[in-house]
Amino acid sequence: MKNNPHIFIMPTTDFAIKRIFRTERNKRFLIHFLNTFLSKYIGHIEDVTFLDTEQYGLADTQRKVVFDILCTDQEGRQFIIEMQRARQPEYAERSVFYLSRAISSSMEKGVSDYRIIPTYSVNLLDFELPQMAENSECFHSFFIKDEKNRTLTNKVGLFYINLCNFAAQQPEVTDGMRSWMSLLKNMQAMNEEDYRKQEGIFRELMDECRIKKLDTMEKENYEKSILEYEDVREAVEYAKELSFAEGVEKGMEKGIEEGMAQGVRNGLLQAAANLLKMGISIADVVKATGLSEEEVQELKAEN
Repeated sequence: MKNNPHIFIMPTTDFAIKRIFRTERNKRFLIHFLNTFLSKYIGHIEDVTFLDTEQYGLADTQRKVVFDILCTDQEGRQFIIEMQRARQPEYAERSVFYLSRAISSSMEKGVSDYRIIPTYSVNLLDFELPQMAENSECFHSFFIKDEKNRTLTNKVGLFYINLCNFAAQQPEVTDGMRSWMSLLKNMQAMNEEDYRKQEGIFRELMDECRIKKLDTMEKENYEKSILEYEDVREAVEYAKELSFAEGVEKGMEKGIEEGMAQGVRNGLLQAAANLLKMGISIADVVKATGLSEEEVQELKAEN
């Protein structure tokens, strides 16, 4: 950390997200963030209580889910907050699965009326969802609706926040939303002059993210989180190059698709192996790469 020229931490690392959003001391940031993006759709959130982030299936054969953040508000509504940096073609399906698990886990045994707890999935992404790539938008909200745009229920919703496109112009995107996205995307590169331009809670957020505020253990954890971030980013770039080369070599449309898929997988497997060698936990490697827990466990056993 001695030679680190940055004043502020990178907010999109696992370490930073948990420091900013998953501590009692800083939960005002999470409340403000959720109200900024969700209040238009579900109403105001006054307070949150953090819940256990590990959710197990109803049967032993069902995979365990580990959320970045899971909390409930004063009305009992549940919120899942996930930060995903590495591109995942099936991320939308994964977020639906996580949402479903949170809903099913919250239902009391023996209750027969199916009154589900309102549950919302908030996904911070550092890439574009493949399904939305043509739009170049920074915010998407999804509820269950019919062909006439009538909402079946407002108790279930998914929100996707694309940090790559935070400057995109959308009628439903407010200045507050753009301020949040801009800071989460760019804070590490900001300086004191940028800090002085901030007001209110955004200035408080930057203060909390100063590197000099970290103690020795926090600095070590932050460094590990940065290494993980850089390793995944390099692996993804390598996967792109490899997938392109393999796809071209096959020379056919189907071959290109298969080559790209295999190239991405090879890059992520290599990233996972590197992360395991660095001492990163299996759960964090799964989160960083999108590989299954079983695949990462096999890699660990091989090495």
